[in-house]
Amino acid sequence: MIEKFLTTEQVADILQVHPFTILKFLKSGKLRGVKLGRVYRIKESDVQEFLESRMTRGSKTPPPTELHETKSEEQISNDQNLYILKKNDDEGGLPHYII
Repeated sequence: MIEKFLTTEQVADILQVHPFTILKFLKSGKLRGVKLGRVYRIKESDVQEFLESRMTRGSKTPPPTELHETKSEEQISNDQNLYILKKNDDEGGLPHYII
């Protein structure tokens, strides 16, 4: 079976990026392609592999390994290793605690 080859513009349309981005992926080796003279051609299967290699884990969250005890505000304010960063008043919201 003969596989279909795509231009950089066609791949850019599929991935919804600029054609120069596809050229950067090709030149850096992130995306496989064939250079014919001054232009590149990319196999459909190579585009699929490129996408699969960059897939993120989605919304599946790993199960919690252990439960942490929640500290009260008094315990937090007495903790010497805790720094409190407050948002600007115009942003509103709760203070951020960094351990």
